[in-house]
Amino acid sequence: MTVRAASVKTVLREDIRFLLESHIPRQLANRFFGWFSQIEAPLVARASIAIWRLFADLDLSEARTQRFTSLHACFTRELKHGTRPVDRDPDILTSPCDAIVGACGRIDGNELIQAKGFPYTLQELLIDPQLVQLYRDGQYVTLG
Repeated sequence: MTVRAASVKTVLREDIRFLLESHIPRQLANRFFGWFSQIEAPLVARASIAIWRLFADLDLSEARTQRFTSLHACFTRELKHGTRPVDRDPDILTSPCDAIVGACGRIDGNELIQAKGFPYTLQELLIDPQLVQLYRDGQYVTLG
């Protein structure tokens, strides 16, 4: 693929993504995709993964298997042993998933932070009062 063709594909992909994200209520879309991803039908899974590849750079080369019974199985795929070693340096933030940083910053007491476009308090996110106290006035990172 030429650089020009790749950039046109990227622009189209971003335009379609923007139209979908700006016209469908996010909470409704999240619920639908959560339900849809659980459908265990290999044909549905293959078609869904093919569509996913149109909108994201999906690399399954690190996956232990290349066949999935559902889209959820692909989302939660097991990686080949030793593929992504965890850095043990306590100053390094390690993500449990492939993601980009959607938001980050300081937590002001128990004030609202943004996660997936919605405000939450520490109590709503963590439930456990001891954890709320532990992370009060800390920092957060939202991955998406």
